[in-house]
Amino acid sequence: MPVEAGQIRTTNPSVSASPYAFFLLVSGLSIPFYALGMAGGRLAGLTAQPTSALMAFVPMATGLILVYRRRGASETATLALRAIDVHRVRHVHWYLAAVCLLPIAATLQYAVLRLTGTVLPPPIYAIDEIPVFIFLYFIGAIGEELGWQGYAFPALRSRCRTIPAALILGAFWSIWHVIPFIQIGHTTVWIVWHCLSIVALRVIIVWLVTGSGGSIFIAVLYHMMINLPWSVIVNYGAFYNPFINFVILLLMAGLIIIFWHPPNDIHVQ
Repeated sequence: MPVEAGQIRTTNPSVSASPYAFFLLVSGLSIPFYALGMAGGRLAGLTAQPTSALMAFVPMATGLILVYRRRGASETATLALRAIDVHRVRHVHWYLAAVCLLPIAATLQYAVLRLTGTVLPPPIYAIDEIPVFIFLYFIGAIGEELGWQGYAFPALRSRCRTIPAALILGAFWSIWHVIPFIQIGHTTVWIVWHCLSIVALRVIIVWLVTGSGGSIFIAVLYHMMINLPWSVIVNYGAFYNPFINFVILLLMAGLIIIFWHPPNDIHVQ
């Protein structure tokens, strides 16, 4: 039976990928990084990033550990190389979508803020540091997406349909970020709306990955764009309203859910 793009292939059900083992191991391995964040440290050169942000590499490490344990070194290397699987991308418009969707959402948010009379300061750009931030956030995005889309999503997708799998993964992804958000000092209201935005972001990522041909590189590119504004625009927080952001991303994800017809060609247990 055909396997959906990005699916981890297994020939024996006893060694099939387990989303539950993945979520448990990610949670356990993240605890030391949460503890580092509680100590109050910040990563040098990164705007408002607690040391717990180093847990960005936990999803990748978890996926690689589980694949190695079940499938061996060869399959582990195959998963690692998915971070640069540009050969899977079916059309250039998927690159454009990955790079442009979030700037479009940010522009819409800015327009809403201006139309509602919000007083906004002039943006302050860290132009000279853009290449550094692109590199750092690209590497960090690999650390997350090799786990989220390379392992967890295919494991979930083998058990339920595409949209529910995306929502479950998005919910875990958002909850996983709550402690670092608290450590940064965000309010409860900010965290709630931002976490709901994260769920919508995961639906969009799943659409990008599946539509592009199963490319994890596309997910990495989009994930990088999520983080980039927070450092490139030094006072980006003044332009960010988590509720408005959520509404815009919800509309985007909602349109995807309504009009997208994801492939249902794999067996769902």
